Amino acid sequence: MAEQELYRKYARYYDLIYQWMDYHGESEFILMVVNRYKKSEGMNLLDVACGTGGHAQYLQKYFKILGLDINPEMLNIARKKLPKMEFVQGDMKKIELKKDFDVIICLFSAINYHTTLNELKNTFQRFYKHLKSGGVFIFDLGFCTENWEEGRMLVDAVVEGDLQLARISQSRLLDGVFNANFVFLVKEDGKMDFDIDQHHIGVFPTMKVRNILEKIGFRNYIYSGFSDILWDEKSGERPVFVCIKPL
Repeated sequence: MAEQELYRKYARYYDLIYQWMDYHGESEFILMVVNRYKKSEGMNLLDVACGTGGHAQYLQKYFKILGLDINPEMLNIARKKLPKMEFVQGDMKKIELKKDFDVIICLFSAINYHTTLNELKNTFQRFYKHLKSGGVFIFDLGFCTENWEEGRMLVDAVVEGDLQLARISQSRLLDGVFNANFVFLVKEDGKMDFDIDQHHIGVFPTMKVRNILEKIGFRNYIYSGFSDILWDEKSGERPVFVCIKPL
């Protein structure tokens, strides 16, 4: 499935599937580290892979936000939620906005949609170019070598009114890539639908990702799961990178 098709058919169910997401808590973490590390003077934020605007709805009163996502259906939902915010369709791997930002965020495992370290390096270089000196880039590795669980079965289920939805996947790694086949079962208005949503997700050693960032020029801190605790590879938590572009 082409990358622009990700979640396309099921975009309208996205917020239901991920209603457990702590957008507010993660946004509080973003504010904390921006206040701690940002040295640039502005408050312009680029929300890469913004999805349906989950983080932006909490951050909009602090920043002037531009939301970018590859999926037009996701953006349509985000625009309805946040009609005063600017959104553009685009691919983070090809980003060329001709403007720079004080803060760039790329959250909820979106950075894992790179399947090689070289591909990841190219995107990081693009982000570095779009970030002001003294600016902050924040992203998480939802999947990394240290927290990977081979063979784990993941099941999400939603019941709302006459809608019944289940999404099932199993973690299988091949040459560092999780070829995630999400099986969707949907019953709505008395009709049953079935489909497979395919995602290709890179799973990398955290320190190799850090080394790439340092070679590009970022100064880095790695936090544990959107908390004010530095990440430990034995914790099982997702690493959250806070990357500063020097003045």
